[in-house]
Amino acid sequence: MFSKEDFLKVSRKFVCIRIETFENKAAEKQVRALLNGRYANTAFCIFDPQGKQRLTRSGRGPSTAMGTRGRNSEPVDDSAIIRQMHQIATQFSPKGDQSDAVLQDFHSFRQALNVASADQRLLVVVSNKGKHNHDAENNLKQVFDDPEITGKFHLNFLDAKTDKNWSKAIKGKTSSVGIFIIRSGTFGQDGLVVDRMPLSASVDDIKSAMVKANEKFAKTESRKKYAQHVQAGKRNGIHFENEISREGTSDGPNARRRGGRGR
Repeated sequence: MFSKEDFLKVSRKFVCIRIETFENKAAEKQVRALLNGRYANTAFCIFDPQGKQRLTRSGRGPSTAMGTRGRNSEPVDDSAIIRQMHQIATQFSPKGDQSDAVLQDFHSFRQALNVASADQRLLVVVSNKGKHNHDAENNLKQVFDDPEITGKFHLNFLDAKTDKNWSKAIKGKTSSVGIFIIRSGTFGQDGLVVDRMPLSASVDDIKSAMVKANEKFAKTESRKKYAQHVQAGKRNGIHFENEISREGTSDGPNARRRGGRGR
């Protein structure tokens, strides 16, 4: 659903936040609060513009949170969720503009690479040696606001300390600053530089490079089948170590399982 044109269109009426549960302790607490203490990698809820009042229930996904599906019922038509989001959006008038937009940025490059692989999107990486480049950021805001780009890429700004070794797992030229388009490996452990642009690249040049890269990517990337993908990862000994470990928590893998779905 998240890649459907109608959903992308209505989502632009919201400030969308992807909480990085397994990489940040504070974010973990936020998700637990939304899921009645449950430890999970994500939760879904819509809040008012002040971020205080819940406008929907909270759950693992929009179907449960918005009341369009119970725990044991059949999956709902995505159009019902999109209609409800339209109804919620009409209750509020936006006060900001595109220049106020906040660009996506992950907790770390290793996480961005892993998520890009899981979501099967190309990853745009900005390497600026820890120095803010306002022109590059403003250009990227315009590019990522373009309908041809929205929802098709992930974006990450490298941190001078956290991501100092980011290039070790990446094939291709990564030594200089710039804007990189990277194709993540099958299991999100490595990647390949598809294209590189200078930080001074124009909006048109950045968009053109991204559209071209995505067209080629779409022709050569096959949709992953989750069960088969997990089995292949196990056979190959692939493991992603999260910053926030589930070990030792009350609902960790060694905890006694109790009755009830999802507990």
